[in-house]
Amino acid sequence: MEGEISNSQLKAAQIPDPDGNLRGWVHFAHSFNGYEFAGSLEACAAIANGGKASSLSELRCALFFEARRDRHSGGYTDVTPTVRELLRQIKAMVEQQEQSGRSKKSSSAEPR
Repeated sequence: MEGEISNSQLKAAQIPDPDGNLRGWVHFAHSFNGYEFAGSLEACAAIANGGKASSLSELRCALFFEARRDRHSGGYTDVTPTVRELLRQIKAMVEQQEQSGRSKKSSSAEPR
């Protein structure tokens, strides 16, 4: 998929503001191929519909599926609350990874 961003390359600044106008959320959702991650449409749907996504990949898979759901429903399904919650969780997880990455770099740079 063109424009994919791996979890290791993902930065918090690339994630749409979950409390903002959500402009760009569909484009961001498509930066991760949920079908490929899950192995099939059905498995991707199960992750999204199960409400138990907890890893960064599962959360991004669920967001990808919500983008597909929104597209195929013709806008008749309001995915906004789910999208906002997924974006919050994704952003928090990425910010935590960035913090721990900075902590590791600063502690390894300190003289012993």
